[in-house]
Amino acid sequence: MTFLGDFRDLLVREPKHFAPRQDDENSQYTSFCYRAKSCYMCFACDYLEDSFYMYHSQHIKDCMDGMSVWESELSYECMDTVSFYNCDYCWNGANNRDCFLCEDMRGCKNCFGSSGLRQAEYMIFNIKFSKEEYLKKVAELRKEFLENGVWFNTESRIMKKFDEVRFSVPHAQWQQIRCDECVGDYNTNSKKCYWGFDLDNCEDSTYVWNCFNTKDCVDGLYVHSGELCHDLMSVHTVYNVDSSFWMIGCSDCKYGYCCHQCEHCFGCTNLKHKKYHILNKEYSKEDYFKKVAEIETELRSQGIYGENLIYLAMKDVELGMPEVLN
Repeated sequence: MTFLGDFRDLLVREPKHFAPRQDDENSQYTSFCYRAKSCYMCFACDYLEDSFYMYHSQHIKDCMDGMSVWESELSYECMDTVSFYNCDYCWNGANNRDCFLCEDMRGCKNCFGSSGLRQAEYMIFNIKFSKEEYLKKVAELRKEFLENGVWFNTESRIMKKFDEVRFSVPHAQWQQIRCDECVGDYNTNSKKCYWGFDLDNCEDSTYVWNCFNTKDCVDGLYVHSGELCHDLMSVHTVYNVDSSFWMIGCSDCKYGYCCHQCEHCFGCTNLKHKKYHILNKEYSKEDYFKKVAEIETELRSQGIYGENLIYLAMKDVELGMPEVLN
């Protein structure tokens, strides 16, 4: 039996998480979430509380029906936003509060149906109003908007006017905040990242998406607090980890699947607080490095060294589904 075959048998034999999550509280109906509290139907989110139907968001509270919402509170139907408070139906913005149906706004307050503004207040369709006029008009416009199918009704009077406004202002090629030498979109506080998207505080990384506090990483999806990593998905606080999935607090591991607080593990799954393991079997430090060298030589001879062995091991496996009892 080859290492790949043994690895396949191990992955098939070991139980799988139906909804991986870590340090959650009262959030049973979530998946791929870290430190969620009293949340429902949230996916791929970190540090969230009292939120519902959220995806790919972090550091949020009292938010609902949003995607890529960061560091926000009391927001509804928002997307690709940073530091929002009490905003509804907004996207592509940062540091806004009390805004409704706005796009590409930064540092704005009390705006409705506006686009492309900076440090603005009491604006309706990019036109300035007094506070009293604004509050009166917005109350009427919000009622009309909600009664006429919100933004799904593109033929409504409000949506037509809003589209007219947002298509009349220039838009930046990339949505980036405090970034240096980055190629990608929706990035903040990052530098020297190529083809990165939805990054925060990342550096010297390539082909990464939805990562934060990450440095010197390549080919990563949901890499949070990682360094010197390659080909990872859904990991947190990892160092020098390669070709792995759902790893928490691990270092110097390769081909790992659902391991927590492990070091120097190779081709392992469902381990916690382990060191010097290969295929879930413990070795001495000297034997571990000798065995790993032998396995890598075997993988090179097969032409698959450097590939993601989790994918190669499982791609042809048919996982049977239990019969549904009537």
